Amino acid sequence: MRPATGVQLSVGWLSIQLVSVVTSVMTTSSLMTTSTCDVVKFNWVKSENGDVLCATAPSPTVSVSMQTRKDCSYECAHNSVTCAVGFNYKHDETLCELFANTPTTLQVQHSCIYYAVCT
Repeated sequence: MRPATGVQLSVGWLSIQLVSVVTSVMTTSSLMTTSTCDVVKFNWVKSENGDVLCATAPSPTVSVSMQTRKDCSYECAHNSVTCAVGFNYKHDETLCELFANTPTTLQVQHSCIYYAVCT
C-alpha cells in the first residue's frame, strides 16, 4: 500500500483477540473449536524506515475519547460500519479515530498510530 505522498509502507503485525466465547469438543481424531466471533487483527502501519504512521486524510468517520488503545481497538472491532478499515489512537490526547474509508495520506505524527484492519 502506498499513500499519495509516495512513501513505501511496511507493516508490523499486531494481533488482538477481543470478545470470544470458545467451545471445545473432543473427537477421536482432533479437537474442534468454535467461536462466537472471529479474531480481529490489526496491522500496525509503519514507513519503510520504521517510523510509525498516523492516518491524516480523509478525516476520520468518528472521533471519540478512549483511555487506552485496547478500548479503541474494541470499539473498532464492534463497529464495522464506522470502522471498516482501521483506527488511529492518539496516546497524548486519549483520542480514538475510526475510519470507514481507506486513508489516502499517512504521516509521522507524535503520539499517533494508525492500525489497519487485517483482511
